[in-house]
Amino acid sequence: MYSNFFSMNSSIRNNYLVIKLQHLIVAIIFLTTFSVIGQQTAPFQLTNAFIVAQLDRPEEKFSLEINLAELFSEQGVNVFPSLNILKQGQNPTVLASDSVTSILKNKQLDTYVLVSVRGYDRNYRKKSKQTSLLEELSSSHLFPIYRDDIVSLTFEFLFYQNGTQVYSDLLKIKNINNKDSVLKKLHKKLPKLIHKWKNGVS
Repeated sequence: MYSNFFSMNSSIRNNYLVIKLQHLIVAIIFLTTFSVIGQQTAPFQLTNAFIVAQLDRPEEKFSLEINLAELFSEQGVNVFPSLNILKQGQNPTVLASDSVTSILKNKQLDTYVLVSVRGYDRNYRKKSKQTSLLEELSSSHLFPIYRDDIVSLTFEFLFYQNGTQVYSDLLKIKNINNKDSVLKKLHKKLPKLIHKWKNGVS
């Protein structure tokens, strides 16, 4: 075979090498693309939740985390609210520290669920840009659960594992007239979302 190869004239030999090289490049591209697609389509399935309510008012943060913990627990999710760790006035970024992640690991928790009010516009959509866990914990959240001039709001749920966002979702609540009505509708609508997250989403 080698003698036949070297007996070819230079033009034919060069064309032969070019074709072989093209086949090799195509094979590499195919394998790389297949690998990336396989990684991107891996579903996210919720089994546990370290809940962090991102609200500036301490009483609202406490109330939301308690309600969320109850709803997640009722759906069979191993849950732990951040209010059991984060002291009032403490910088939320401490929740991403090694000491806290070690505590969570001992409780078999590896998923941070960050929950915030993203606005009162019914047309609010998911953010296209993903942020790291530390960046999101550092961000400010000025929207309260309720104020007098609104009739709807949008909750955003961000899911993090190993400091990286793995999934996000929105929950829109309409026709509200006080804080109690927000929590009442949350109890009615959120279990369906939790059920979806438990079954796996991509």
